[in-house]
Amino acid sequence: MELRLVLKNAAALSVASVLSKAISAIVGISVTRYLGPETFGEYSSALAFVSTFILFADFGLSNYMVQEGSRDESVLPLYLGNTLLFKGFTLLVIYALMLVLMHPAGYNQSIQSMVIVFGLASGLNALNSSVYNYFQAKQQMYNAAIYQFLYTFLIGALTILVVVKRGNVVMITVSQLVSAALISFMLYAHLRRNLRLKFDLRRLIEMTKRGLPFGVATIFLYIYFQIDALMLSLMRPTFEVGIYSAAYKLVAILLLIPGILTSVIYPILFQLGVDSKEKHRETIEKIFKVLSAVGIPGSVLLFVLANPLLTWLYNNRFPQSVPIMMLLSWFFAFECLSFSLGDVLTTTNRQWTRAKIQGGAALLNIVVNLYAIPRYGIYGASVATLITELYVFVMYYGIVRLRVYKIQIWRQLPVIVLASLAMGLTAYFLRHLHPLLSAFIAGILYLIILIGLDRDFQRIGGYILRQGMGRFNTRS
Repeated sequence: MELRLVLKNAAALSVASVLSKAISAIVGISVTRYLGPETFGEYSSALAFVSTFILFADFGLSNYMVQEGSRDESVLPLYLGNTLLFKGFTLLVIYALMLVLMHPAGYNQSIQSMVIVFGLASGLNALNSSVYNYFQAKQQMYNAAIYQFLYTFLIGALTILVVVKRGNVVMITVSQLVSAALISFMLYAHLRRNLRLKFDLRRLIEMTKRGLPFGVATIFLYIYFQIDALMLSLMRPTFEVGIYSAAYKLVAILLLIPGILTSVIYPILFQLGVDSKEKHRETIEKIFKVLSAVGIPGSVLLFVLANPLLTWLYNNRFPQSVPIMMLLSWFFAFECLSFSLGDVLTTTNRQWTRAKIQGGAALLNIVVNLYAIPRYGIYGASVATLITELYVFVMYYGIVRLRVYKIQIWRQLPVIVLASLAMGLTAYFLRHLHPLLSAFIAGILYLIILIGLDRDFQRIGGYILRQGMGRFNTRS
């Protein structure tokens, strides 16, 4: 694989993802402020309900397509055709189930209306995501980045229009449906020009069997990652769902960082898993170090600045979310630490092992939530999330060390932890300032300590500085 192609994919995905997440964050914060805890809780309940059902549309076919297509592009027309055919059928069945089960769930009329609209939008997005996986397998992430950015931009523009016009919450969901439909049409036109899809029912059965580990892992991942919102919507008032979701979604926005890196190198790791075990290990260790240098200080800042940050972002409409934010802030660190370790299992053909770990995590999450939510409400759900994520990290690390290779990760952390502590103390003493200014000053101190004491980050910092100076001199 050419380095230029890897860098092109990385640049396209990074820029588009950052812009998309920035738009999503701005729109999400605006919607949260506009709706308030009660109505935002209804919105979050409908979204959690639909998202849970949509999980069962893919059965791992898209991820299996990425794995096999990154090794042999000739299979992609057949694999994409079969995947879209299968998902189209399952989505129809799933949508019908949603319409039937939303009544016994006890949701009010507003939530039911949003479920109807969200179901259609999510179904289209599920089909679109398989096309994005096709681009990923062909190392054309720039195509996926363009369409994903357009989708986010459309949602942002239409949603802001609804907010400005003082529309109701259902109209916000309609904006997502309209955006998804437009992108689906554009992707259809793109594929029609560049690809002739193939279909083979016999191969589809084989693909389903081989993709099942990916699908099971995805379902388990969702359960321990987001099932708390669904369980809260079924067991607690919508006001509490809104309070919890307002904090959780801010932390979830930051997951763009590990997501970008792992998405870009996913096909590369599959190849290294077959060709060179030593290079695979070295790559994973570097990724772990970089993600740790993002996740640990990120969680520290969220914890220290939770109160001023939420007060500023939500115009003091969600003060009850502050302690929830302080708890959930550590979820980001755990997620960054476990991200690369999970990819070790997936990219070395240990999908079932990863699925079993995530299955255990899903079961643990449900059990803890069933005990904690009725007794402690949103605080119990927050603690359940942390317990589950810690379990996943410990299991990933143990399995990788015992069955794959002797990965070295602990030696990567002392300098990062030291720099994060110094940053946290600085942010605490500056908490009376604007939260962005406090975070900026504390972040500068963190980078100075990190680059000053760690050789790897000295090289990264030097490379960035040289690139910046080179572009500046070129423009001059």
